[in-house]
Amino acid sequence: MALATSGRPGGLSGAVARLACYAMSAAAQNAANLLTLARLLCVPPIVLLTASGAYRDAAFLFLLAALTDFADGFVAKRITGPTPLGAVLDPLADKLLMAALLLTLVLEGHLPAWIVLLVIGRDLLIVSGTLALRLLVGRFRVEPLLIGKLSTFFQLVLGGAVLAELSVLPGLGAWLHPLLMCTAALVVASALAYLHAAARIWSLARVAR
Repeated sequence: MALATSGRPGGLSGAVARLACYAMSAAAQNAANLLTLARLLCVPPIVLLTASGAYRDAAFLFLLAALTDFADGFVAKRITGPTPLGAVLDPLADKLLMAALLLTLVLEGHLPAWIVLLVIGRDLLIVSGTLALRLLVGRFRVEPLLIGKLSTFFQLVLGGAVLAELSVLPGLGAWLHPLLMCTAALVVASALAYLHAAARIWSLARVAR
């Protein structure tokens, strides 16, 4: 006589399989955001390693964080598509990574303080200007400018070059000052470009009224 089976194990295994499939699907759809989150999580250890003088470890971790910056953009554009969360997290991760590293390098005496003031001042100008325009003209589309992306790239290169010079590539010392001045020029130029873009949005909004 055949014994009846309750089917519960099969039901449980099926539920586990469906949950695993859902988790894999959600991870694939949010791969870019996960990479950005990984970059955010790299910020505290990079700061701690730099402040403690473990420059080699800080340099390799910073390189990993920088690679996630390029990887999440590629994934978002070519595979998963951009998401509202990613639009907020990605620039936030970039700004926190660069501000934290540059500030730590300044406090440790490896960079002049004025470069951090320029970088943070530019970011505060962009954020406050965006909020002011929201209040004055309502909603508008915020488009990152090429020179802004170039400025962020050179900030990444500057931070990474200083860490590399302190650890694995001491010969980079002669290139740091030109790189510092080029980065500063791009920070200022990008700030002026965003001010010009904001003035154009304000002018168009006044004409529309």
